[in-house]
Amino acid sequence: MGTLNEQRILIEKLVKSNNKFKGNEDLLDDFCSETYKRSYSLFETVEPKGLESYIAKVANTAILNVLKENGRVRRRENKYVSTADILVNPAQSKSEVFVYELPDPKDSFEEKIVRKDLLQKIVDIVLVAQKNNPAKEYLKIFYLRYIKELKQREIAEEINISQAEVSKRLFELSQIVKTHF
Repeated sequence: MGTLNEQRILIEKLVKSNNKFKGNEDLLDDFCSETYKRSYSLFETVEPKGLESYIAKVANTAILNVLKENGRVRRRENKYVSTADILVNPAQSKSEVFVYELPDPKDSFEEKIVRKDLLQKIVDIVLVAQKNNPAKEYLKIFYLRYIKELKQREIAEEINISQAEVSKRLFELSQIVKTHF
């Protein structure tokens, strides 16, 4: 299909017309590059007639992939949703949101988004583990160890169990998190 410039114009037009582009304009180059990577061979082999609708589908997939890579969307209940719309636990109200902040001034904005998405996923897994086995106090141990940064001995004193038991539960929790990644 035509020249490289015509291909670029078509891809840019299709990306900008996609509903996922709104609010993510800063990723235009990434969207276009990903779309081109996924469709460059088509431009040489397929007739231009009818190609635009297919490239629009490729652009949609490419945009979704770039948004996932940048931590802006997550798969939730068989659909993709913006990470800004996800609560720690969907049953919680907005006033009961579990809040965590791990600022690092050396990180770029994109790295902070990815890190926040990763932390959100870990917190979701810990909440499910807590719900499945409340006697193990996984959420409290997780909070004390990784948010308040207490040592195992201090956690043991806080929740009145042995340090060995704290170590065992932290290991169990790490295994649970690993199996969900």
